[in-house]
Amino acid sequence: MAPTTTSPLIITLFLFFSISPPSHCFKITTKLIHRDSYFSPLYNATATTADRAGRILEATLARYGHLISSYDDDEPLGVDIEASGSWGTKFNIFYVNFSIGDPPVPQLALMDTGSDLLWVKCPPCSPCSTSSGATYFYSFNSKTYSPLPCTHDCKKCTGWWPWSPKHCMYTIDYMGGHSSEGVYATEQLTFQTSNNGFVTTIPKVLFGCSTKLTGPEGLDPHVNGVLGLIAGADTPTIPYGHFSLATRLGTSFSYCVDSLSDRYYPHNHLSFGDAVDLIGETTPLYLQDDGRYCVHLSGISLDGKTLDIDIDVFAKMALKNKIMMDSGSELFLLYTEAFDVVKAEVERLAFFELKAVAPVRPLELCFRGTVEKDAGGFPTLGIQFIGGVELVLDRFGMFLQVKDDVFCLAVVRSKGVTIIGMMAQQGYNVGYDLGARSVSFQKMDCQLVEG
Repeated sequence: MAPTTTSPLIITLFLFFSISPPSHCFKITTKLIHRDSYFSPLYNATATTADRAGRILEATLARYGHLISSYDDDEPLGVDIEASGSWGTKFNIFYVNFSIGDPPVPQLALMDTGSDLLWVKCPPCSPCSTSSGATYFYSFNSKTYSPLPCTHDCKKCTGWWPWSPKHCMYTIDYMGGHSSEGVYATEQLTFQTSNNGFVTTIPKVLFGCSTKLTGPEGLDPHVNGVLGLIAGADTPTIPYGHFSLATRLGTSFSYCVDSLSDRYYPHNHLSFGDAVDLIGETTPLYLQDDGRYCVHLSGISLDGKTLDIDIDVFAKMALKNKIMMDSGSELFLLYTEAFDVVKAEVERLAFFELKAVAPVRPLELCFRGTVEKDAGGFPTLGIQFIGGVELVLDRFGMFLQVKDDVFCLAVVRSKGVTIIGMMAQQGYNVGYDLGARSVSFQKMDCQLVEG
């Protein structure tokens, strides 16, 4: 079942002192930590190359199944895409840490540019586990917590008896039988900025206080909830009522990630606010009905030469908003007609340089060796957008190390949507201007724009 929100991104907060954001021209920059990073609370020092690659591939299939669930005419990949869960931690890339309430309580949440509502676990929730050391949000301890009263806009209300308080409820259904249910409320959020250590407090943020989780696996006990960043709808009946934190904090946000294979890279980050880094070339941004971010492609290049792909392939997909920018996917999923051309050209260029080996599904083109040593001289792959903008993928964006001695082309055949994941976006500052409906790309070291 298609969710109205989902997940993946991270940060670690330390409370020094608090300021409220100005009404305009401000920026909050927070750290992003990859799930497999040394800095992640889920870091597994004993995980092998095959373990990490297997999680990425499994997550790709689960994510694909989730994203295409709203399209009746899409077919699944040519492999099993039944996911153990679409929000379980092994299916996500980045996490977000922030604090909620007064006094502030640290929270670890999954982040995604494919969902809008922020929700956290609020005991007494079912199921809830404290064995991981997670700090849940006890709303009755906060001086700034305010549940939303029931109005004609609410589809469901709490309270069984006429004299009991009635609050507006939400229910979110996910693929794989997962769901979150609870009460809508407003609360203050606290972020630590990564550039100067200031702590910024955002008042009256709409969120979901979840008291019931269902699904085969539930939410990982290390994780408290979900943080969505799509352009959610305004809710005029609610004070400061924006479903999406991205629109609550301004009209722009950006992120910069690099070296996803480097478990010790410390400079991945996310920025909110009207003063975020919207730099580089821009291409139009289109929104699905549910707010997901879509773009139009004009072609694919290899070694600087545009491949012979029928432009109508991308044009038809663009008309249905089937080309997505997605922070919740790691790999590049490419529509089958374009994928066949890319695969054939990579095979041709690799014939005399690399030794082909058996595919590792769903990856169809694999080689003996390592990306570091054996793919250094391979030509770059370019993802071309309308307006002359191009994402250029080097060897670390093109290939995934799946075993110690095997790497594969990190492009997956898709029979439905095209999804531009984070491997393709690494090494770029990606800026979303929701007011201008555009997305910008600037190739650079993430450390240079972190402050």
